[in-house]
Amino acid sequence: MSALRGDDMGAIRTALVDAIAAALPVAVVYFAGWAYLSSYLAEFGIDATQVEVPFSTVLVYAFRPLSYGCPQAWLSGLVIALAVAISFRETPSWITGTWFVVCSLIVHCLLFAIRDAANEEAKALAQKVWTNEKSMTEVVVNSPASADPAYEDYVYCRDSDRLRQVIGLPNRMFLFCRSEAEPQKRGALFLLNDAGAILYVANRTRNPSDVPSPKK
Repeated sequence: MSALRGDDMGAIRTALVDAIAAALPVAVVYFAGWAYLSSYLAEFGIDATQVEVPFSTVLVYAFRPLSYGCPQAWLSGLVIALAVAISFRETPSWITGTWFVVCSLIVHCLLFAIRDAANEEAKALAQKVWTNEKSMTEVVVNSPASADPAYEDYVYCRDSDRLRQVIGLPNRMFLFCRSEAEPQKRGALFLLNDAGAILYVANRTRNPSDVPSPKK
């Protein structure tokens, strides 16, 4: 097999740079949305890998962590570095390689900044659920044919205005009910399907470090 000519290598390098420059921003935005979503769901003991979230929904959730100053600064640096790398894509390979090293370092710092911002935003939104500040969507739940403790608990919680939506997905909805005795520490998580049936209910205990200190 004959070796690739210099022109061919240059064309391959140019195509590779263009492909990375096009895909990397989308990957970063998706990571931001998924980092925020998984952190938020983890606040209620929900494994994010077990829920099906549309791609567009994940991108929407990316706005919260990316609105922080630190991720914005690193993201701006990444855009500039990619723009420079594109302008140098037809220059000697050592120049292109240097800029890819710079881009890699920026991406490394950016991902850590996004992770920290996502955790902060997730805790802030979870706090609204724990304090009944988050909006509640009225969900019609089908009455079971026989006595069902989960359904009775759901109705009682709904009627006492302690039920708040965690997240709504195309075919699933997670609702959270705060405990009457310890509303800032304990609660019950309900999973409903799109047919209005309760799939399961699970007790949840909040991490003590996330419980705000009482105001003096």
